[in-house]
Amino acid sequence: MAASAQPPTGPVPPELPVTADRPAIQPIRKQRPFGVRLWLGLMFSAIGILTGATVYIVVAGSSEGAAESRTADLAVGRTLRVREKVEPQLPEGRMTKANAPVEVLRENRPIGEFRGWLYNNPPASRPKLVSPATVAGLNIGTVRGRAEAVRTALAGDLYVNSDLPENRTMVAAVLVNDNGVKGVLLSISEQPEEVQSALQALAGQRLTALIVSVLVAGLIGFLVASLITSRVKRLASAAGELAEGHLDTPVYPSGRDEIGDLGRTLDSMRIALAETFDALSSERDRLSAIFTSLDEAVIVVDPDGDVRFANPASAELIAEDGTVVDALRPWIRRATHRGSAESDHVRIGERVYAIGARYLPAERSALLVVRDRTDELRRDQAEREFVSNAAHELRNPIAGMSGAIEVLRSGAKDDPDARDHFLDRLATDVDRVSRLTKALLTLARMEAIGEGEADVVSVDIAITEAVGALEVPEDGVELETDVEPDLVAGADPVLLRQVLIGLLTNAFKHTPAPGTVTLRARLENGDRVVIEVEDTGTGIRADEKDRVFDRFYRGSGSLEREGFGLGLAIAKRMVDVMGGEISVDSDEGRGSTFRVELRAAEPTSTPVA
Repeated sequence: MAASAQPPTGPVPPELPVTADRPAIQPIRKQRPFGVRLWLGLMFSAIGILTGATVYIVVAGSSEGAAESRTADLAVGRTLRVREKVEPQLPEGRMTKANAPVEVLRENRPIGEFRGWLYNNPPASRPKLVSPATVAGLNIGTVRGRAEAVRTALAGDLYVNSDLPENRTMVAAVLVNDNGVKGVLLSISEQPEEVQSALQALAGQRLTALIVSVLVAGLIGFLVASLITSRVKRLASAAGELAEGHLDTPVYPSGRDEIGDLGRTLDSMRIALAETFDALSSERDRLSAIFTSLDEAVIVVDPDGDVRFANPASAELIAEDGTVVDALRPWIRRATHRGSAESDHVRIGERVYAIGARYLPAERSALLVVRDRTDELRRDQAEREFVSNAAHELRNPIAGMSGAIEVLRSGAKDDPDARDHFLDRLATDVDRVSRLTKALLTLARMEAIGEGEADVVSVDIAITEAVGALEVPEDGVELETDVEPDLVAGADPVLLRQVLIGLLTNAFKHTPAPGTVTLRARLENGDRVVIEVEDTGTGIRADEKDRVFDRFYRGSGSLEREGFGLGLAIAKRMVDVMGGEISVDSDEGRGSTFRVELRAAEPTSTPVA
């Protein structure tokens, strides 16, 4: 049987959103000293930097290229002039270190950093250096590319290389006289000082031009940005008022350009929104009143299970994290894929619901309408079980009563012994029917009511009254009590006494002499009152412990006694009505312990007895 109805204890469902009350966008009111003006100014400055840097790079590249070209021309001219002085002094035969015109090379050295070396032209071997290797602190052996330069000159071409370190230029020219090619004049020239001075002056001018262009671009950028942002800020302030729902403040557009058109559009939108929000607010109030008064749960949820809207009746179906309970997720998926899904019997926890789900394509979400059918099904089931169980249990005694009456009518009434015997049987069956009817009515009443408001009950007083009303069926079975003083619980005093009487009666009934029935009551964990009834009786078989609280279950073996199997079922239902729990721990042949747990209550000066 499903548990009784519980009061809503879950999270408060979200209310129907209204844009006028809760805007989707919260405008930022923080004052910005620059904002767009700063970014526009920086953009103009960046343009100035990019333009100036481009000019700087282009001018620097062209000036350096011109300087390199000028340096190469000067180096070639110097080398050719020195060659004109050296060629007349070349020897008739092969040029060696002994006859090389080194003195002529030294005497005709031009002013400036110019170094020269002489290589011969042997017919069957590589050209050899015939002049000193070190000139003005530079050893020609450390200069890369010298061999290529000599080979190129011997082939008849003028060799020029301006890519040497420290802005040096290497030139190689062939030496020729009347007897043919005698060797090569190899020179290395430094960049002239006038060229270096011109490049340095030009670099300073380029840097000055770059700085000036950046400053001018930044100043112009801030001026233009200020003119633009002053108008945009007015529109942003007006749009913020609209976003907050202040639709009575005009926008005051100005100008005939695009910004002015935007302002006039915002003002038209403000008027249209004001009219629309008035209609939506009226409709929203009507819908909110309808959804709040519904007993059915109405939930709008996205495919991931996040709740977008829910009325108060759906509090039990929403988890603390704002999503629906897991049992509803399959129906959301079915409605998403199929368009709709329905069921009249979906169990969620201990309750049964009827579910109707519809997919809303425009909102990409699902609409759930959930109706709690637990009480309805419980009443139907209670009625069916009452009729079925009553018919089952009344069949035997009624059959016995009918048989006894037939025997008496057939002549047994004239026999005193037979008449007394059948009258005793009739009395026994009538008593049995009476007790069964009373038990069934009690159980039916328990099924018909739900958990009510609990009173503050004094447990020791309830135990004292239950023990006083107990009829001990057999001598030799002792009753012991162990009850903590000042123990109070949230319960119903009448139902608690009936539960205690039923458990004690059951314990005495199944405890043969000599034996002991112990009644204990204590506080556990500060919030639970635990009442235990322990006996030293026959106990319960392991395979029957889960069924002892079922209706009309009398068990077998040691559990088989007179009765209808309703006592423990009634006790369990009474404990359920009080919001507690009942359980049993038993070993066959060693006795049983029935445990009742109730909510602890705050002590009062006048607890209910």
